[in-house]
Amino acid sequence: MNERIEPQPIQESDPNSKRKRQNSEYQPLHAAPDPVVDSEERKYTRKRRKMSLKEKLVVIGTSVVAVALCVVMVLNMKLFPYEVTDDNGHTHTTRISLMQKFRNWTPFLPEGGELNSKEYSFQVKSEADPNLQSNLESKFDDGLDLNQIQEGQFSILFLGLDELRANTDVMMLAMFDIAANTINILQIPRDTFVGDFTTFEGGKLNSVYSMGSSEESHVQRVVDCVEELFHVPIDRYIITSCSDIVDIVDLIGGVPIDMPYTIKYEPGKTIYKGQQTLTGQQAEWMVRYRYGYNEGDIGRMKAQRIFLAALMEKVCDIGTIELMGYADTMVEEEMLFSNLSMDEISKLSDFAMTVGMDKITMFMLPGEGYNYYPENWQYYDHYSVWSIHYEPTVNLLNKYFRPYYEPIYELPIEELVTEENYAYTIYDDETVSFEEINEGDTFMGN
Repeated sequence: MNERIEPQPIQESDPNSKRKRQNSEYQPLHAAPDPVVDSEERKYTRKRRKMSLKEKLVVIGTSVVAVALCVVMVLNMKLFPYEVTDDNGHTHTTRISLMQKFRNWTPFLPEGGELNSKEYSFQVKSEADPNLQSNLESKFDDGLDLNQIQEGQFSILFLGLDELRANTDVMMLAMFDIAANTINILQIPRDTFVGDFTTFEGGKLNSVYSMGSSEESHVQRVVDCVEELFHVPIDRYIITSCSDIVDIVDLIGGVPIDMPYTIKYEPGKTIYKGQQTLTGQQAEWMVRYRYGYNEGDIGRMKAQRIFLAALMEKVCDIGTIELMGYADTMVEEEMLFSNLSMDEISKLSDFAMTVGMDKITMFMLPGEGYNYYPENWQYYDHYSVWSIHYEPTVNLLNKYFRPYYEPIYELPIEELVTEENYAYTIYDDETVSFEEINEGDTFMGN
């Protein structure tokens, strides 16, 4: 008969194991937290380790980078329609980003103030023409990404209007030679004789703005005249008036200057010789004063050189970022008009600040004063005009204002005084740098 074997109890090696097993038999699989556990004890058991300063900085830095990346992505999303014109003159619509839209923004552009696009027949030098270069990697590039007519140079026509905003009493052609890292500025006398470009019987260039071709805008009339007369393509323009100069100079805190002589503009309106900071009102006196000069308007142009050199030095001290801040006020107050975009203003400002004062050179349009007698004109005996000297002007433009074009020797200039009858040639080969102007060493032939 089989003997019944009774199960034997398991021997525990650990005296606590039995108690642990018994306790587990009475605990549910998902036990709820004991409601009687002290809250402070639970808080203590769940307390996390504090982050170090380095860890906090890493988290903050990562968050900032993530936000910045999101902003950059949004700014560069091509959302806005934009019309572009290809090399063949065909216009089509593409899309640009908000960043590109801001760069293309022309805050100083008045309504209808854009220049007409045109084709230029000026022959480009072979070394500056990418179409003539077989090696794509060696294409001519001036290093500054601008929407320019000719790679290597960027020309701006500056026009200063009189108090009636009818005549351009100040005219300068600034050529940024980007490839050569220089800036050349041509002063054009207001009385320059341009003949058929104006309906004014005196034939003066300053009248083209209001009395030029009625089919074009005021600024387009002057641009067309200068381009056709000198064969220099103009990329952009800037227009201001004498009264606006007052506000602009005051806005930037005045212009430090070392006056070489005293100017008595009117009784009680004097700028004394010596170092000082011109206010906006004094700046207007300086650029407009001319009746006390023996040379009349040419003497005024000399003074404008001194002021422009001092202004350039002040602007370079200000810096691009602060200048951008001034732009808002200039836009709101309509202190100047221009078809320059924000991107172009920024890039050209940075470029100008890298160019030394010794590499910013001013030139005078070669010529001489002349008494012009219009045919069948009854009101005046004659007009005092500036007669251009043909050959010196051609050589000047070829060398300094068309550096990347083949030389052009035929210009539609009407020379009132022929070469054998020149009264003087002091301005035919006259140059002066901003550095020399500030030092007072060279001053338009003096």
